[in-house]
Amino acid sequence: MNKISDIASLEKVFLDKVFDSTSSISKNWPNLEQVGVGKTVCLLFWEPSTRTKLSFEHAAKKLGFDVLDFSPESSSIKKGESFEDTIQTLLAMKVDGFVIRHPEDHISKKITSMLPENIFYINAGDGNHAHPTQAMLDVYTMKEKFNDLANLKLTILGDVNHSRVIPSQIELLKKYLCSDINFLGPESLISENFSPAFSHVPKGSLAERDILFILRVQKERFKHGDGLDEVNFIENFQVNDKFLKNSGFTGFLMHPGPMNIDSEITRDVANSKNSLVLRQVENGLYLRAALLSLIL
Repeated sequence: MNKISDIASLEKVFLDKVFDSTSSISKNWPNLEQVGVGKTVCLLFWEPSTRTKLSFEHAAKKLGFDVLDFSPESSSIKKGESFEDTIQTLLAMKVDGFVIRHPEDHISKKITSMLPENIFYINAGDGNHAHPTQAMLDVYTMKEKFNDLANLKLTILGDVNHSRVIPSQIELLKKYLCSDINFLGPESLISENFSPAFSHVPKGSLAERDILFILRVQKERFKHGDGLDEVNFIENFQVNDKFLKNSGFTGFLMHPGPMNIDSEITRDVANSKNSLVLRQVENGLYLRAALLSLIL
């Protein structure tokens, strides 16, 4: 398995191996085996990134890889060079693998078909379609707290429609028999594809939920006809002390980042003892190192 395009294509036995390796790497981070020595990985990010890009870069260097950081904004793409010719050019430079983020939905399938068998590829997000490594690190973080995910009670709050994380996360949780997932937010942000969904928060309604997974509003992905009453969103769905008290939620809080403080979440809640946000970031580093080690 040297091409990670989406969660659906991955067998559970491989995912278990990834999670086991992630655990091992987290315990041995200062002394990792240099499995990447003599190999070159190219990071191609057509969209902004902090956590995904930097964790891949840090992990790759820690493993001994040479890292090429490709920026479309300062490349010949600005002169009209195509995506296909860019990939072919980098292959001619003897790159051994790619980590790619791109705004086009499902371009991961096209990339997989373009690359020779011996070249590895990890999808770092393609449009609204998938973000497999974010889903993996999120589920790994959940497993640290709830080893048996079959009994996990998960509520996902916010802009579900424009998230590439959630389709990947749901697909992965299914492989671990987690089925108690519901959605919370304005109707305009949660399509009928995601159910059960709730557009109001009755008193005490989240008292029995284990994890509240919070999403930012991705205005940059809004299409014609999409809309949001921001005042209503903040009043009814911002995760703050009032929201937690009214809903009865006392479980763990997660967020894939970036957070928009004082929109979907307040600073004090994001920094609270029940927040796993920074643990997700740390686990992302270990998990991406695990993937780079396993797909060579």
